Amino acid sequence: MSRSPLSPEGLKEELIQNNENQNVGDRLLFENDKVKVWHIALQPGERIHYHRHNFDYFWVVLQDGSGISHQEDGSTVTFTFQKNQTSFQNILANGSSIHDLQNTGTDILEFITTELKY
Repeated sequence: MSRSPLSPEGLKEELIQNNENQNVGDRLLFENDKVKVWHIALQPGERIHYHRHNFDYFWVVLQDGSGISHQEDGSTVTFTFQKNQTSFQNILANGSSIHDLQNTGTDILEFITTELKY
């Protein structure tokens, strides 16, 4: 995880370096042959590096917050999160997904992400 903002060139370089990074959180809480459960906690301004999702997954927000995500295609997505908000991402239908996430809010941004390994 990082606190320093990256230039567009820096983001491209990090994307290349992390193309196969499958650590989608800061801490793996549980794994078996069916699921991986990750914890993600980002302090204000902090970001998790680019990472690849190869499995369908869902996330649950543990407290309100906001963030920005840089996508593999160079686009950005901004988010406003609400505690207990949940979202399912259908990755298998589209191949894979690579993105980062930066906390743009003033409080910790925290998630539980569950990857479905099937």
